[in-house]
Amino acid sequence: MPPAAAGFTEGVLEFAKGFAIWDLAPGHYILQSAGGTVLDLAGEPISLDYSLQSLPDIARAMNRRQTFVAAGTYELARDILSHLDLPQ
Repeated sequence: MPPAAAGFTEGVLEFAKGFAIWDLAPGHYILQSAGGTVLDLAGEPISLDYSLQSLPDIARAMNRRQTFVAAGTYELARDILSHLDLPQ
C-alpha cells in the first residue's frame, strides 16, 4: 500500500495473499490521514482499531492476512471493487 499512501498511484488492490498487520497498518494510517480509504473485498471499511488489548489478541492479529483495496477516495475504491469478479 505505500504507493497509494505516498501519492504515487490512485489505488492499490491486494487480492491474492493479503498483507500482514505490520505491512498494512502503517500505510493504512498514512492513507486514511491523507483522506484516502481502505476497504476489504466485500466493500467494508477496514478499521485502524485492531483491538490489541491482550497477548491473545496480538497473536491472532499476527497470524491474519488482509485482502483489500486502498484508494485516494472511497468512490474510487468502490469503483475498483465493482470491476472485480469476486465470489459473493
